[in-house]
Amino acid sequence: MHIERRRAPRVEVLGQIHGEIVSMDVPMKVREVSLGGLSFGSPVSFPEGAVHDFRLTLGDNTEVLLRGRVVRTHEKIDADGSRLFITGVQFIEDEPGDEGSPVGSLIDKIK
Repeated sequence: MHIERRRAPRVEVLGQIHGEIVSMDVPMKVREVSLGGLSFGSPVSFPEGAVHDFRLTLGDNTEVLLRGRVVRTHEKIDADGSRLFITGVQFIEDEPGDEGSPVGSLIDKIK
């Protein structure tokens, strides 16, 4: 039985939000986002514990810059045979995320 440990529900956003790992100038495919974190796919593996800045952009050019810590990564083979790494990130903020936070505003726009 899987125990849900997330504090906030995830919103599937594949294709609605474009993402970039700022420090590496690497694009990422944002899969899901919540007030506490996100998951994304990329051709690059990220070590657990690594901290990065992430730029999330909606189609209307609404942009949010967030800092997060990698909590898990696993490899997946895409339908075309290419390697893809699915990475889970926990946001790092002074205050926990809430509906009025920048990521909360972003989520409200895609619901």
